[in-house]
Amino acid sequence: MDERGSGDRRSSRRRGPSKGDLREEAILRTASALLADKSPARITIDDLVAGAGISRPTFYFYFAGKQAVFEALLDPVGDAILAVADSWLTSPGGSRKELRDSLAGLVSLWERHGPLLKVVLRDDATGALLECRDRMLGRLTANATARIERDRESGLAPDGPPAATLAGLLVQLLTHALTEAIGPSGTDPVPDDLLDALSAVVARSIYGRTSTETA
Repeated sequence: MDERGSGDRRSSRRRGPSKGDLREEAILRTASALLADKSPARITIDDLVAGAGISRPTFYFYFAGKQAVFEALLDPVGDAILAVADSWLTSPGGSRKELRDSLAGLVSLWERHGPLLKVVLRDDATGALLECRDRMLGRLTANATARIERDRESGLAPDGPPAATLAGLLVQLLTHALTEAIGPSGTDPVPDDLLDALSAVVARSIYGRTSTETA
């Protein structure tokens, strides 16, 4: 038998997750579950170790501490939120339907990651949680500011308050409204009438009473 050919076939087989990948995923799943019932300050390394079924030395092989775990949980969620928001923020038109579809995507993310988002958006967030929140909200506000400025320059939106101020207020409104809507447990569905109301508020705040409201 050609040993090289046999080795090539073995190397071409689909490889599953490594033991290290599974351990890291177990830590992240445990942290996500714990955040649904505990504040970050009350979660301990022992909680994470017990939930993941690993030893403390093994935990520290993957993460420097629990703040690093929270950051690893939050960054992908923040990236997903930005990607959904940008589907409208970077689009060329001012369609109300495109705006509503983008907001519906945000609603889906809030419903899927409710417990985690409720924690990161708390006023008393600190450490990695605060850094991730500020990074996410800062990028959302910057992209919304660029959208408002672009639409004003093109004549699609009328002049108004400073674009950065308006964008910041709208981002605060959306994140607060969605976080309140998913309830204390972070698992309640967001009602359609709230989505409709948020779409109307954002559209009118940026465009006034224009054709974009009904487009």
